[in-house]
Amino acid sequence: MAEKYLMRLADALREVEVEEGPKGLRVRVNNRWHTISLKQIGHTGLFSLIVDNRPYEFFAEERSGGFDIVIGSRAYSVLLEGRERRAPSLPAKALAAEPAKAGDWLVLSPMMGIVKEIYVSKGDTVKAGDTLIVIEAMKMNNDLKARRSGRVQRVYVSPGERVEQGRALLLLG
Repeated sequence: MAEKYLMRLADALREVEVEEGPKGLRVRVNNRWHTISLKQIGHTGLFSLIVDNRPYEFFAEERSGGFDIVIGSRAYSVLLEGRERRAPSLPAKALAAEPAKAGDWLVLSPMMGIVKEIYVSKGDTVKAGDTLIVIEAMKMNNDLKARRSGRVQRVYVSPGERVEQGRALLLLG
């Protein structure tokens, strides 16, 4: 039997159903069923998702009342109303979510390496040229600097965490 969720995405309220069957997870979004396979990568918020045989990779961070999700270079914020579940509900959110507000800048890792230092926190105001994060790659520290001014909306990594090229590091609004 499918579990039903109400999800608030921006100002829209949507019903999503999630059910686990003999062939794995199925998710209904906008009256269409999708076959889902979801696996967490390591002990991070990074997930591998296969939707109707199409692969995706996304980052999810749980917060009070929902999740912040990053797919590629787009950030999504999802509020979940009613009973919460963790992993099985994530694909539905990833499929149905709306992008974060226009003008946000998602800072992606330009290289594979280890996060050595993070100089900003959620809510901090930064100016163009400020150092945001230091990533160590091939025994060299690489300062990632802000390309523009703004306020830090989210930080997706922690010091000591290994990151791949293209991994979301923080969201600047």
